[in-house]
Amino acid sequence: MKGIHARFWIAASVCLALGLSITAQEEKLPEGKGKETLETTCTECHGLDKIVAEGRTRGQWESVVNKMRIGGATMTDAEFTDVVEYLTAHVGPEEEAKPAAQKINVNKASAMEIETALGLTAKEAAAIVSYREAHGAFKEWLDLTKVDGVDKAKIEAKKDRLSF
Repeated sequence: MKGIHARFWIAASVCLALGLSITAQEEKLPEGKGKETLETTCTECHGLDKIVAEGRTRGQWESVVNKMRIGGATMTDAEFTDVVEYLTAHVGPEEEAKPAAQKINVNKASAMEIETALGLTAKEAAAIVSYREAHGAFKEWLDLTKVDGVDKAKIEAKKDRLSF
């Protein structure tokens, strides 16, 4: 009987520790579109600790989440996009660890350089280059918010990394 009680308390302690670990991790994740899908879908197979252990770029998150979908994670295309956006925004590499942390001259950079440096989609970066070619050089970060199809919040969040 003594062995059964000891195993029970060990198992209970492990479950409690895991529960507290998951709860603590969930509390660390900021609110945002895609968080609920992340917590419900992605944790069906593994804990949040595995998800947030290593920051990734947008492309890397797309690849990881796509592999999970192929492996059986069920989510709509919209949920896929929301989860990737959420992870990119909240579980990306640390700012100082990103090679793209240097300023980028949006009047000279290619669409690929803009996409990579600012974490924009290929479509958004191409729209910036097209707008620049049609309307001339950008003078300040607010000019980029005039470009159709570009997420203004993303531009504002990266305004300190822009040069003209």
